[in-house]
Amino acid sequence: MIKATIKDIGRVTDVLTDSFKENKSIINVTRKGKNQSLRIRKLMKFFTLNTFYNGDVFISDDANGCLLMLTKDEERKGTITKRLHLLIWKVNLMFNILGINNVINVLQREKAINKNHPKGNYLHLYYVGVYKEFQGKRIGSKLIEEVIQYYGVTKTLYLETSDIRNLPFYKKLGFRVVNIHNELEITLYILKKESLS
Repeated sequence: MIKATIKDIGRVTDVLTDSFKENKSIINVTRKGKNQSLRIRKLMKFFTLNTFYNGDVFISDDANGCLLMLTKDEERKGTITKRLHLLIWKVNLMFNILGINNVINVLQREKAINKNHPKGNYLHLYYVGVYKEFQGKRIGSKLIEEVIQYYGVTKTLYLETSDIRNLPFYKKLGFRVVNIHNELEITLYILKKESLS
């Protein structure tokens, strides 16, 4: 496992785009019509940039997988410049990638996710992706295990998925479903792993 730097943004965006280009949740929130695949790529780049500012990005040793981990840490304060960059990216996201009609859906989804998180420090497994041709070879699960070892602390780890087929994969890694949001356009499963040590 390699901790990525901003220089790796192209590789990480490529992996995530390939992994999520057919994901119903991602397709649902990106603006429909011509160039939707380009908007999905831009959305994945936004997620990656957001993680570089609010967490850590990891790449598998073979560079065929990646993991985005948001770190909710009270000690990690954002600078004014950082907050301004994120604001500009979010405005671009709303108008050019999501489309105004999808903004409400995305805000409802974020609200549902955030109400499951505690007030203190925790980790949020934001995205894990593996190139389609390399899926099923334990790259994703190995990366998750290595990242958990990397943090080496006792913090709660959260993630969410809209694909019910992912549940057995995450359960094998020690996660359990703690909430299901059916009130959204797409069902969202919130999972939690209590201890990382």
